[in-house]
Amino acid sequence: MDEVIKSELHYHHGDNTATHVATQPTENLILDRNAELRKNPGAIHDLGAQSGESFGRLMASIPIIMYDRALRNGFDLNSKDKTVADLEMMRYLQTTEGKSCLVQAPTQKYFEGLSP
Repeated sequence: MDEVIKSELHYHHGDNTATHVATQPTENLILDRNAELRKNPGAIHDLGAQSGESFGRLMASIPIIMYDRALRNGFDLNSKDKTVADLEMMRYLQTTEGKSCLVQAPTQKYFEGLSP
């Protein structure tokens, strides 16, 4: 597992086409860790206590490959307008794929002020 992103080109002889497939070998590790953190909501704060910092605002850990796929699927996660980027992130995190990236459930307070 040397690569952060593994890139493969698949050639299809029958129709003489090529398909690019990008994968992230650590994707399942990240998603499994997210699931473990969701089971223990206090773990985020415990991690922060060890280093003297607070991780209390961490809501999600998104593998790069999934972030890229969200961008290609129309989520404006890189918007220069912070409000738009926040709304798009919350929209993404409500999808089935996005929910797997959550490390803790967003609180109602987080949603306040984010509506357009």
